[in-house]
Amino acid sequence: MLLNLVKLLSRCYFRTFHDFKVEGLENIPKTGAIIIAGNHLSNADPPAIGGFAGLVRDSRFVAKKELFEIPGLGWFFRRSGYIPVDRARTIGDFGALKEVVHALERGESVVMFPEGTRSKTGKPQKPKSGIGFLVYKTGVPVLPVRIDGTFGWPWVRKIRLKFGQPIHLKKDESLEPKEQYKRFAVEIMDAINSIQL
Repeated sequence: MLLNLVKLLSRCYFRTFHDFKVEGLENIPKTGAIIIAGNHLSNADPPAIGGFAGLVRDSRFVAKKELFEIPGLGWFFRRSGYIPVDRARTIGDFGALKEVVHALERGESVVMFPEGTRSKTGKPQKPKSGIGFLVYKTGVPVLPVRIDGTFGWPWVRKIRLKFGQPIHLKKDESLEPKEQYKRFAVEIMDAINSIQL
């Protein structure tokens, strides 16, 4: 109930205070495991993506662990099933990755930002290989989503959000797993950035 209220308030906020348009909601599978992968320009991105994707289905978010330490917000994140990730770990937070794998094995939807952090310039960044590992490990499809206009939020007006078509990535047995993780991550980021708004 609380999560549904937050999603409703998020949608009301964006539609009231911004020139906001969303496309591609019909591309979100109603059931089955999927990773929703988006670019990351500001703190407005998670509530925008989660609020509108929530019209179709609930999703779990991967979020930096520091947010879980904020009173109230951390409580909400834990109650909503968000997955904390320690971005300081140089070789990846395998505890967080393992939890995401388990969520996907249960047929859940998980929202991730392949870049790992917000863009400081508004331009696309190189993706981390974690999302490639998850796809390699689980074989689940990825739904790319692109958001534009949130850089500089809240002092922005026009925001566009578009969900693309699910993509299925196939393993290349000629590559070492770690190289495949990187390749998958790049392919996913390319799919996000190629969405025409």
